[in-house]
Amino acid sequence: MKKKMQTIILITILLFITTAQGFNKNISQIQPKEITITQNPPIYQDGRNITELEWISPNGELPETYANYLKTHPRNHGIFSRPNDLTYSPITDAKKISILVNENIYEDIKTNLQQYIKDIELEGYNVYVETIIDGTPEEIKTWIINQNNTGSTGIVFIGDITAAWAEVSGSIFPCDLFYMDLDGTWIDNDYNGIYEDHQSGIGDMGPEIYVGRIYATTLNYDTEEQMVNNYLLKTRAFRTGNLTQPWRGLEYVDEDWYTMDVHLNKIYGEDVVRYDYGYFTTGQDYLNQMDLGQHFVQVCAHSYSGGHHFGQRPTESASYAHIYVYSPQNQQVKLFLGSDDGIKIWLNNDNIYTNDRYGSWNPDDFEVETQLLEGWNQLLCKISQEGGDYKLSARFTDMNHSIIPSLTYQINNPDLHGVEAPYIRGWLLHGFHQDSSENFWEYLTTNYLNEDEANINPNEGDIMAGKKWTRFNSSSPFINLGEYCDYADYGVCYAFTKVYAPENISCQLWTGYDDGARIWLNGDEVVYDNRYGGFEVDMKKTNVNLNQGENRILVKISEWMGEHGFSARLCNTNGTEIPGLLYNPQQPPISYIGTWLINGPYSNPNKATRLSQDYLNGEATVVPSEGDPAPNGTWERGIGNGCPFHLDSFFDKGDWVFSEDIQNRDPPVLFYNLFACGPGRFTDDNYLAGAYIFNTRYGLITVASAKSGSMLNFYYFTKPLSEGKTIGEAFAEWFESQAPYQLWEKEWFYGMVVCGDPTLTLIPQTTLNVTKPINAVYFKDKQIFPFIVPLIFGDITVAAEAYNAVCDITRVEFIVDGAVMESVSDTPFSWTWSTPQFFKHSLSIVAYDSI
Repeated sequence: MKKKMQTIILITILLFITTAQGFNKNISQIQPKEITITQNPPIYQDGRNITELEWISPNGELPETYANYLKTHPRNHGIFSRPNDLTYSPITDAKKISILVNENIYEDIKTNLQQYIKDIELEGYNVYVETIIDGTPEEIKTWIINQNNTGSTGIVFIGDITAAWAEVSGSIFPCDLFYMDLDGTWIDNDYNGIYEDHQSGIGDMGPEIYVGRIYATTLNYDTEEQMVNNYLLKTRAFRTGNLTQPWRGLEYVDEDWYTMDVHLNKIYGEDVVRYDYGYFTTGQDYLNQMDLGQHFVQVCAHSYSGGHHFGQRPTESASYAHIYVYSPQNQQVKLFLGSDDGIKIWLNNDNIYTNDRYGSWNPDDFEVETQLLEGWNQLLCKISQEGGDYKLSARFTDMNHSIIPSLTYQINNPDLHGVEAPYIRGWLLHGFHQDSSENFWEYLTTNYLNEDEANINPNEGDIMAGKKWTRFNSSSPFINLGEYCDYADYGVCYAFTKVYAPENISCQLWTGYDDGARIWLNGDEVVYDNRYGGFEVDMKKTNVNLNQGENRILVKISEWMGEHGFSARLCNTNGTEIPGLLYNPQQPPISYIGTWLINGPYSNPNKATRLSQDYLNGEATVVPSEGDPAPNGTWERGIGNGCPFHLDSFFDKGDWVFSEDIQNRDPPVLFYNLFACGPGRFTDDNYLAGAYIFNTRYGLITVASAKSGSMLNFYYFTKPLSEGKTIGEAFAEWFESQAPYQLWEKEWFYGMVVCGDPTLTLIPQTTLNVTKPINAVYFKDKQIFPFIVPLIFGDITVAAEAYNAVCDITRVEFIVDGAVMESVSDTPFSWTWSTPQFFKHSLSIVAYDSI
């Protein structure tokens, strides 16, 4: 049922004297447009079943550390002061807002701060302001508790107010929930200023108050004072209807979460546009969509504190995967296949299987009996893709479904390039060795074995530092340490193998790794690359010398977040095989093919021809090698798990939107919710959430995270916004709805922060000003001279101005003693009171909006 909000100004009249109460704006909230809300509860979004957000940065950027933060924010006792040059207009029985301002910027912002105070007082708040110099998190929280005890429902931090830091699962980050939860217990086990544990204590784990930050300290776009002043001016422009955007929302969702509902329709109804196909969700398109003008943008993308990364997982397309297979003899075999979606197979130029279908990948879904010829064979797969996952698996077996150990595989044409060196696929692994997220750059130099790393010579089952050396066989060239270590973050894993050479050999060690790598050969360090970044096959080529007989290789791979693994092979400088090398552990036979030569994707929105169309102009007869040209790009090497091989990850190269792009583009958008890793980490230079709202003409709010993870179950945020509640109130309600927090919820939610003025609502409140009578003497409807109150003789015209930035005012009613005397639908909104009476009467003016 449609709700109507009304803006009321009450004027009390005694005899011919009218006593004005001094309000010129309503103390309620305007509802947004009418929407349909389902009667069924929304599907609960369990973060354990949702693709995790990853910190992805282009040049190995990692978050600013707590240790560095302390260098500029030593834990000095705080000095709180009450400014005596601000004025207030207390309102009886109103909500209270408390503002804490960094003393260093107070003098330069106080003019606009005074206006900000007046603006939120007009919305019905009592305002309390103090300044602070320094201050520990504990002192600031005590101040907040005191404010809450005297009625404050919200806190606004302006300037550089000390951040509280927490640690969850090794991740260390600024945590404003510390300031919002007033009755829980926060525990610093080692007294280093970082809270490692959070419990219900005497209350619960959820917030009792909301906190928002107007924080421009770490931005270099202008002086901090100027950026804060400009921001406060923007909030006033929004409140007075001078800063608007079309009433609509944009959901820009990278394909990892293309099925996830972010519930903007709870606010904007049908006025929401959603983009969620990875092949088309790009950084440039994201900027273009914002340029159209949006009231609210919800973006979902892997990110870091300085930018968003938009992947480009293919949709509505087809791609090719090719491999050369060596068989020592003619033999009947079975080829087992799995694909998402359809698949077409050629073996030695003959089409041996086609399945034009749309469905998810399962291993060995399809079985084909065929024949391998003696020598080199060619296997070509074409895989169609509609959307979502994009996977392939293929393996040859004998007729009894057993692996064929004598088969070898390579991606380059052996007639032109010879026999490729094989990847080392059998290792002894040791780990995971957990550390703190902030120590990342020391992972490779920290000895976790308690022995001389360079000279160890372990055997399977040996114990070092309480962990066992375990054999790990991979049918893929990529040694998936994430899989072995149960996808742990923040630390290292070791890998060890022995190589036996028939003679002294000078050759090369080709490696790829995610993140950094340190490698020893026979006790000598041959690779030290302390980096943060993704895996690229054969990205490091190192000259090495093998001794005749036994050689020891120790690999140490660092891991911050996301993928974790490496590849390694010994080869000649052209990548060909070195004959006679033997390994311990022995190399396991290949089952699922983990190395492919890939080309594509070829976009084709027509499902009927997507798999049948020949995109190569002779696809059955191609004999490609790495780097060879194709109608679309070149043929590229891809390695990974063979069961399945992730074509989506291979093509997911993506592009970026950085903080400076937001500054340069200045998107015409008012409100943002950033489902992303780290953009709310306000302690980092030019943090992305700040770039959206400071030194820009439009941005007012960014809800973001200061760590990995972000908001889930968006309904509990957008629903209170649709009810006219403030950003801060909705944020606190959402946080409370998730409590109590399990570990995975702490990992997702604890870095959440409101950047900007938390007292804002999505729609400016209706302004209702009484223009007549004012404090003056009136005779026969004419103003004679000013007076301390309105003093009226004869008839009087009562006039009002009503305005809302995003909806119409349908009528204004003039009410005397509870009875409607006049209803006016057109401007000017006025009514002549021709029969004023003695004694006390109540005059009310009510404005109705179009909602």
